[in-house]
Amino acid sequence: MLLNTWLLKLQIYLLRKPRFRLWATLENLKHDVLTAVEDSEINLPNLIFSYLSTAVFIPINFEKIYWKDVIESFYKVHGVTSTIRKIPITFNQSESKGDKDPWDYSNRLWPLYMHIIAKAYGWSDTKIAKLSVDNALAYIQEILTDKQLEKEFVWTMAEVAYVYDKSSKKSKFQPLTRPYWMITQKPNKKAPAVPKSLLPVGNIVRISNEIKEKV
Repeated sequence: MLLNTWLLKLQIYLLRKPRFRLWATLENLKHDVLTAVEDSEINLPNLIFSYLSTAVFIPINFEKIYWKDVIESFYKVHGVTSTIRKIPITFNQSESKGDKDPWDYSNRLWPLYMHIIAKAYGWSDTKIAKLSVDNALAYIQEILTDKQLEKEFVWTMAEVAYVYDKSSKKSKFQPLTRPYWMITQKPNKKAPAVPKSLLPVGNIVRISNEIKEKV
C-alpha cells in the first residue's frame, strides 16, 4: 500500500502541463467524473482511477491506496492540467443541455478540436497533438470567431433578419445570436447583504422617514 501511495505522489509531483491531445483526453475523463458525482453513480471510483492512470506514466494499483490520497491526487492533476490563459471559450458558462445531440459520443473532445484546427490550417493530427493547450485553445477561438463574424455579415443581407414592426410600420433588424463565449458578462452590482451580527443594536431611525414626518 505504501509503495503505491509513494509512487502516485511522486508522479503527481513530477507532473507537468500536458500537450493538447492528452489534455483533451483528460478533460473528457474529468467530465465523466463530475457527471458521475452529480448523478451519484456507483462507478465513480473506476472513473477517477481511469483519470489518474491517464495522467501518470507508471501503472499503479489504485485499489491499494487510501481514498483520501486518491481524491487529493485528482484535484492536484486537475490543477496542473488547467489552462493558464483566461480564454472566454474555456471559462464562460454555456447553457446546459439535458440531452446529447444524436451525433455526440464519449471522448469526442479531441477529434472535435483536432478537426477544427486541421480544417482551418491544414495541419496534421500529429502536429496538433503536440501543441500547448493554451495556444491550441486560442487558435480554436480565433477560428470560431471568424466563422461567427462571417455568419453575422451574411445575416445582415438576409431578408429574414429584418422583422416588420406593426407599431412603427418599419422593419427592425434582429441580430444573429452569438455563442455564449462572445457575450459580455454583466457584473452583478447588487450590494451584498449585511450580516445580522454587524447590524446596529437598538431602534433604527431612518432619516428619510424623519424628513417625511416633518414635511
